[in-house]
Amino acid sequence: MIDNLLVAKHSLTKPIRLAPKLKVLLFVLIALATVLSSASVTLAGLCLYAGYFWRCSGLRFGYSFKRLMAMDVIVVFTVLLIPFSVQGEVLFTIAGFAVSVAGCEMALIIIIKANIVMLAVMSLTAGMDSTVFSQALHDLGLPRRFSILMQFTVRYIGVLHHEFTRLRQAMLVRGFKPCNSLHTWRSYGYLLGMLVVRSFDRAERILQAMKCRGFNGQFLIKQKSNINRQQRLVFSGYLLVLAVITAYPLLTAL
Repeated sequence: MIDNLLVAKHSLTKPIRLAPKLKVLLFVLIALATVLSSASVTLAGLCLYAGYFWRCSGLRFGYSFKRLMAMDVIVVFTVLLIPFSVQGEVLFTIAGFAVSVAGCEMALIIIIKANIVMLAVMSLTAGMDSTVFSQALHDLGLPRRFSILMQFTVRYIGVLHHEFTRLRQAMLVRGFKPCNSLHTWRSYGYLLGMLVVRSFDRAERILQAMKCRGFNGQFLIKQKSNINRQQRLVFSGYLLVLAVITAYPLLTAL
């Protein structure tokens, strides 16, 4: 998502023709439906639904796959202990610790849900830069300060990463070799402390530069997002499909 918002992709093959605030509202609703759903049929439908938006967004398979795998690494480490901590039928044991079937199913469901949400967010933010995304948040009723904070977070997270890389390279040039020792952890503490200090210094310089350019708390938007009748109909259709997918287990149970 961060990469999508930093560089807007204008060469989409089949752009999703919706106003930015409708896209934001749509992926929020998809995320809520995914998190609150537990039926396998519903999750399968939501997966196909997110895949449809990915197909319409024109994002490359390699680009999307790498981002999903980067997220899955974090999610897998998060759910790694769930199979050992949930009671149920024992699947197998590792060093005397039992791995339950219910725990594996719960971990798998969490991973699937995370991928569905991530795929929907990537697809619906494709072609939307940070300024447009910030304006969409404000149009949906979020406070102006929150939307500006979101915009600055997207804009400067790459700058902080670049500064972190510079500081770490400077340590390596001076002969620093990380290992499991008190000196290593102390050095990493100094590294993070210096990153915080430089972040405050850069923030002060950015604030002064913005004030010199007449910043009054609002960014100028090049184009306003007007919602026409066609977009309302398309958005209503998307909501109808989402409602059917979410309520399908209830409809079949009647």
